[in-house]
Amino acid sequence: MDRLIKLLIAAFPILLLAGCATNSGIVPAGDGNYTVMRQGSVFWVTTDKLKNLALNEAADYCESKKKTLKVIYDKEIPAGAFGRWPEAEVLFTCQ
Repeated sequence: MDRLIKLLIAAFPILLLAGCATNSGIVPAGDGNYTVMRQGSVFWVTTDKLKNLALNEAADYCESKKKTLKVIYDKEIPAGAFGRWPEAEVLFTCQ
């Protein structure tokens, strides 16, 4: 029993890191538009959280160009069967 508890305590930081989102970074989509995608690496990450992370990254990108963010389209895909993790994608331009 003690061994199991020690194993769980040792694995806890790894499980926390597994809850982080993966990030596509800012990707040019043509015509002055860009996309950014966030994907959770566990099923309990909400699409709202992922979308907010993507929107914040997009806003930071536009701010770095001294422009404002204009969202063209956003999409949220919840976790699904067979290991499909939740994700959110934002198509945007900077004005």
